[in-house]
Amino acid sequence: MKDNHMETLQNSERPNRPSALVVLPVYNEEKALRKGVQTLMAFLNNHDTYEWKIVIADNNSKDRTGEIGRELAAENPGVKYLYIPRKGRGIALRTAWEQTNCDFLSYMDIDLSTGLDALIRAVDLLRGGADIVVGNRLAKDSNTTRCLKREFVSRSYNTVIKLSLGTRFKDAHCGFKTGRRDVVQKILPYIADNEWFFDTEFLFYGEKLGHRIVEIPVTWIEDPDTKAKIFKDAYDDLRGLYRLRFHNRLNSGRNKT
Repeated sequence: MKDNHMETLQNSERPNRPSALVVLPVYNEEKALRKGVQTLMAFLNNHDTYEWKIVIADNNSKDRTGEIGRELAAENPGVKYLYIPRKGRGIALRTAWEQTNCDFLSYMDIDLSTGLDALIRAVDLLRGGADIVVGNRLAKDSNTTRCLKREFVSRSYNTVIKLSLGTRFKDAHCGFKTGRRDVVQKILPYIADNEWFFDTEFLFYGEKLGHRIVEIPVTWIEDPDTKAKIFKDAYDDLRGLYRLRFHNRLNSGRNKT
């Protein structure tokens, strides 16, 4: 039987509310999926200024993630399960964001490492005129809990981005990003990467195309079971930065549609 808070997610008593989509990209997350979705739904039901929709974007999981995702979608009208037969956070976000008609788009990692209050602040800022709002774990007002090694890698990477690309944003890899639908869907055709570097490209093209990016402090707690691989991801990021520096789709004039 469905919990009462789950049944209210798609309450239609206020049909003129702006709509907001939260994408949860997942790969082999059978242990975390149900708890993550239920926690998010309970939170969103207490913030009904917006019509919330959740998409579980499954990157070809091999465990019970798909089964659980389909169950959650069947149980709750505000949840959709989307199967994508490829791995990669970027392809998950691209697919979900391209298909929606919601006013505001976002994504969060299924471990909900970013404090959920940031989601409300971000969507409020989008509604107030911002084009893109993202979490900044490096801001002085952020409350971040993670190991020293990841802290060092993150700060070093963001310094390299600034030096190589001349960008202004400060935290490319925070697993929390939001944007207005028209802005996001304008940026997506420029992005070449479909994995972790997708985030950096999203912000790079967003900034270079002249969109207003707002970074907000967040509460962020590292997931000890994260699937991120520091050295492989760092190598892929450096390759991506080289491509953006010398062969990005603005410099090449390839204006995708």
